[in-house]
Amino acid sequence: MSTGWIAPGSTESTDLPSTGRAAGPPDGGPSGNEGSSTPGPRRELVQDMPLFPLRPLGLGEVLGAAVRIYRLRSRTVLGLAAIVYGIAFAIMMFTTGAGMIPFIGDMQAMMDDPTASSSASVFSGSDLVLTIGSSAITGVITMIAASLVTVALTAVSIGEATGRSLTGAEMWARTRKLAVPAICVSIVIGLLSLLLLALPTALGILPIVLVQEPNALTIGAIVVGLVIGVVAAIWIWARTLLAIPALVVEGTGILGALRRSFQMTRGRKLWRVLGVGVLLYALYSIALQVVAGVFSTVAVVAYVAILLATSGQAVIVGMIVLTVLTLVGSYVAYVMLSPFLCAGFAAVYADSRMRHEAWDIELTRRTRESWSADGVR
Repeated sequence: MSTGWIAPGSTESTDLPSTGRAAGPPDGGPSGNEGSSTPGPRRELVQDMPLFPLRPLGLGEVLGAAVRIYRLRSRTVLGLAAIVYGIAFAIMMFTTGAGMIPFIGDMQAMMDDPTASSSASVFSGSDLVLTIGSSAITGVITMIAASLVTVALTAVSIGEATGRSLTGAEMWARTRKLAVPAICVSIVIGLLSLLLLALPTALGILPIVLVQEPNALTIGAIVVGLVIGVVAAIWIWARTLLAIPALVVEGTGILGALRRSFQMTRGRKLWRVLGVGVLLYALYSIALQVVAGVFSTVAVVAYVAILLATSGQAVIVGMIVLTVLTLVGSYVAYVMLSPFLCAGFAAVYADSRMRHEAWDIELTRRTRESWSADGVR
């Protein structure tokens, strides 16, 4: 007679012993396995649940992995995000303040001399250049921070799925090792997305520039060009979505990571990655706006309160408070939600490989090797 199951990876026989407590009493009472030395059932029951099952994943399991990472490694993932984004937002706060200085100076001059020429504009050309420059720097810094966080959290997520949890020191070591390649991959993806968005849009604007007359054809060309550009940008985003996970897990290098992502999203494989990826990013963006919106609301209330308390004289102070609180809200939102997105994308990567490359067989073997019974592997 055989049992219905044994511990995965166990080499013990499935036959129940003919005597002893493990077989249970003949009257159907408790089996008494508590005192048995047989390790199989105990190993199965005490094994921790991984981040996601080692088989092709359903949509709910991908979303579950994105949420479960908080329960498994909340201190690690939130601490890492807090440090990386803390440095990034400190730099962004400096660049944002530098971009606001000319505007604040012009506003202060206008408040000091209300009888100045009405033709003077609050924004000058240099102000516009500084504003655009600070926005570009902010975008680049955010991209770099997101790349570093993605590297670290992908390594943590795959480790939790395979039963080989990374320590904090190992996570930081992996991040330092792959920081430059991950940033380069993100820059390449960003440039490709910008090019594919800008080129069709520019071609759509070209007719109205040549004709110098807005009509149905020229406006339609702009709309068509913009739509094609957006679709192309989404396409390149989906095709390169798995590049950083491939870089982290497979150590492919910069071009190898991009090539690997294109390979894993070829043909019909693309649609599942695109659909799940868009859903994850949509949920992430909505939650991001909700969390940041709370701080933005508080910032607006504080701004209005300052204006009312000073009869409109402390506009500059109010603007500074508004900007600082808004940036703090964005920082908190990124720290709280970046683990969700990174763990979700790591699960999408694992699902694609398990679905099309039988990677689950290798992962199961690794996981069985990491299981232990009473401290013995």
